[in-house]
Amino acid sequence: MKYLRVNLNQYSMYLLVLIMSLAISACGTLKVKLVGEYDDIVDKSVHQLESNTTAFITKLSNNIGLDDGSYENNKNFYSEAKGEIKALITRAEFLEDGFKRTPLTDNFKELLKQYDDLEVLHQTPLSKEALAKAQEAFDQSFRAIVKHLVFLK
Repeated sequence: MKYLRVNLNQYSMYLLVLIMSLAISACGTLKVKLVGEYDDIVDKSVHQLESNTTAFITKLSNNIGLDDGSYENNKNFYSEAKGEIKALITRAEFLEDGFKRTPLTDNFKELLKQYDDLEVLHQTPLSKEALAKAQEAFDQSFRAIVKHLVFLK
């Protein structure tokens, strides 16, 4: 009976070593993702949108009081920009699906609000100061997004 007990203890020890070895090797191949992946389409789209927005605000600033700067002659910009942002939100939501934090999605949603604010501002008499502040706010938002994308790269 004593011989059987030794064999059972040895068998248990071998089984324990095997289980621990498998667990350790599984940890080496397991990937834990805490942030989304880099997406070249998002990066290029953000760059283009930032460039278009800066050019648009500059155009408005240079054409204050003229027909070229009027809301009616420029309202298509807002629908196009908002459409691009909504597409980026959808893509970011996909990239960050299942994560606790969604910084890219959140930044794009804030950027969408800024386009809403600029559109409301544009429907009032514009000033160079107001447009400069709007440009500064857009610059900060785009900087945050680009910083995040560079981190993912």
